[in-house]
Amino acid sequence: MPSENQDLPKTAAPKSPNLPIPSDILLSLVTLPMLGGLVAAGAAAEFLSSISIESEEVFRGSRLPVLNFPQSQE
Repeated sequence: MPSENQDLPKTAAPKSPNLPIPSDILLSLVTLPMLGGLVAAGAAAEFLSSISIESEEVFRGSRLPVLNFPQSQE
């Protein structure tokens, strides 16, 4: 039984630039810094969120000390 793919024209593989290092190795070298950057960005976003929550608490006055003013005698 003949294959159905016999009538299809043959296409040439796309030409890639002549790199001294294969692209698979370059991709594997770039993966770790990219993932590290994503983790660092997530940690920075979490840190900024916690800082903003704490600054709201300070401005609200819930953590400020109570100041006792002396009564004026008139």
